[in-house]
Amino acid sequence: MKNIYLLLLFVGIGLRFFFDFLVPTFNVDEVSLGNNIKFSNYMELLYPLKFGQSSPPLYLLIQKFIISVAPFSFWINIKILSFISSALGLIFFYLIIKKYQFQGIFILLFIIILFNPFIIYNSLTVKQYTIDLTGVILLICLFKSDWFLRYGWIYFIVWCLISNIGLFACAGYLIYTFFIHKSYVNYNSIKLYIQNNILIFLSPFPYLIYFFWYMNQDGATEMKLFMVNYWANSFIPLNGGIFKFIIYTFHGLWVYFLNAFEIWGILLMLSMVPFFVYIKRKEMLFKQEIFLLFSILVVHLILNIFHLYPFSDRLYLYLAPLLVLILGSSISVLFGIEKIKKYFSVFIITISMVTLFLYSLYTPYSDNDVASLYKKLNELETETVYATEKSMECIQSFNEFTDNEFNRGNTFKIIDEKLEKSQYIISRVSKKLKLNVTSPEEDIVQNLINQKRIVKINSVNGYNIFKIR
Repeated sequence: MKNIYLLLLFVGIGLRFFFDFLVPTFNVDEVSLGNNIKFSNYMELLYPLKFGQSSPPLYLLIQKFIISVAPFSFWINIKILSFISSALGLIFFYLIIKKYQFQGIFILLFIIILFNPFIIYNSLTVKQYTIDLTGVILLICLFKSDWFLRYGWIYFIVWCLISNIGLFACAGYLIYTFFIHKSYVNYNSIKLYIQNNILIFLSPFPYLIYFFWYMNQDGATEMKLFMVNYWANSFIPLNGGIFKFIIYTFHGLWVYFLNAFEIWGILLMLSMVPFFVYIKRKEMLFKQEIFLLFSILVVHLILNIFHLYPFSDRLYLYLAPLLVLILGSSISVLFGIEKIKKYFSVFIITISMVTLFLYSLYTPYSDNDVASLYKKLNELETETVYATEKSMECIQSFNEFTDNEFNRGNTFKIIDEKLEKSQYIISRVSKKLKLNVTSPEEDIVQNLINQKRIVKINSVNGYNIFKIR
């Protein structure tokens, strides 16, 4: 079993290296944040950023340091931190598996963490989401250790400065320890609890001091208003709309973290039910880890209600360990029943292989794959291509961001009425998570399709290629 897990680990890290450095993509947010890091000095990164993005201060400073000292192209340097963090997250999860002596249930859980397209894509972006996920995995790997009991406050100081989720995790950890040690019994126990955890209570203060200073700088108020408006649909509505919000949230959880094939995602989600039915059992697998991660989620939801932090897909990437541990605990409860215990191996291997196969059908989940677009155009042996304004803008920003390293010299011109026959048109369609699903075509392209003047001949993640009839 150890060798199987090690093999899966190496494949998972290798897959991330392939998607990060051999098939590079950068979405709009990544380009904006990357340009801030590229064109700002260390001090400027501590102030509200110029290109409509924000990120924790230590994360920005580390990225700036890497791009300043690493000897590679900028687009490689800006991805180094996400790759290292993502790989470390997998290694830490492997250490958790090792701690549980390579129990068979981890095959399914590890496959989800390793090969889920949504997790891979969002743990490799220029944004700090990979630190969110890796930080949570490291927390559940360490929180019971003697080292963490003594020096956990240092971990939270650093994590708060490098990831917003670190702040939630610090508060969640305090909630978890407060209830797990029954510190609520009387005044003296509360007082003792505070005394014993005073360094943990103080660990977010460096970030909070920075945050209040940041919010008093020029541009911070405008940034906050922009973010609140941008994420308007990602805050829990305190009215009848809350039911719709809950339905959409559960749908997102099973589609993003379990499987984008609806039926299989629902089946995996329903497999979590035994955990909640038998939650009072003391011997349940991963019970303390789940309680800790759930406490972090509660902090996030409370902040969300007050419109302080949105709750949406990539922003809750850190929930992946919570969901897979609940799934693992539920399946362990289910196959603890004597009559079906003997079928566990067949069940877990089957469900793991089906999950892995379905992941392969929509891997990679990525967008704005300009590098692959250039390769497709070269195969068509054409230099001049018609393009929509949106596609031209995205291609140009990608080329500028990557210092034209992938630019094959193709000339793009805006679509006009006099389209030349046997030429090609490029359109921009954002890639969705589900198989072969994209955003709608732009009106100008859709009209040409309706008039049967163009026919689709190829596509890459983020772009369609049409031939003019």
